[in-house]
Amino acid sequence: MPGPVEVAVLGTPAIVGADPQRSLRAKSLELLVYLAVRDGSASAEAILDDLLPDAPASKAVHRLHTYVSDLRSVLRHNAGPGSYLTHPNHRYQLNAQRFDIDLWRMRAAIRAADGATSKPERVAALRRAVDTYRRPLAQGCEYEWLEPYREAIRQEALDATVALAEELTGHPAEQLAVLDVAIPQHPYGEELYQTAMRARAQLGDLDAVRALRRTLTRQLAEIDAEPSDDTLTLADRLMADLRRGGHDSRVLRPPDEDGRPV
Repeated sequence: MPGPVEVAVLGTPAIVGADPQRSLRAKSLELLVYLAVRDGSASAEAILDDLLPDAPASKAVHRLHTYVSDLRSVLRHNAGPGSYLTHPNHRYQLNAQRFDIDLWRMRAAIRAADGATSKPERVAALRRAVDTYRRPLAQGCEYEWLEPYREAIRQEALDATVALAEELTGHPAEQLAVLDVAIPQHPYGEELYQTAMRARAQLGDLDAVRALRRTLTRQLAEIDAEPSDDTLTLADRLMADLRRGGHDSRVLRPPDEDGRPV
């Protein structure tokens, strides 16, 4: 039996390595993404309500059958014969054994972390989850039903990142290797900025603490919000501690050639 077909839904949705000469209809791809985010199964009624809300009832079912047929045909063309999408009890269901979907890998890693019996096992599972989430669900798509799922998955990834950073407490360089990637993905996640500030302070980098505070303030201003008092208090305390320790680069740098402070 051919191996599972690889599907990406985190970022631009696609069948990975698919024949460009045999691409999915736009609605067929939307159906594939929809089933993926619902763990592979949805009722025909839910699919019609979410994917074809404006279609006349007399035509909606026929259109859905067309998209299902197209999806099956393209999957078989790219991954060989087999049963990829079944229709039991008025539901449409992806055959989990025939798919390797990035979102499913992320969720499986989170479940593995929750069930881990040792710290190394938990850290490894959280790393897999965090590394899998690189871009938002169905990036570039504006499906009408999409936003609540996109936000929920983003929160799953954010929670995994926060948990991984906590597990790496005491290892600031390792924390920052995770956080420097995660912060641009979650630009409003204050917990990430707080942890990054602490890690930068442990490394004696006052300028970086300042920069994190400025970046968070600027990002939140874009959504008419401000950093919490806890975040501001933490930043002020860390910067004060670093100055007392002689880490203020504004003081340590020599004046410029005109005698002005740098």
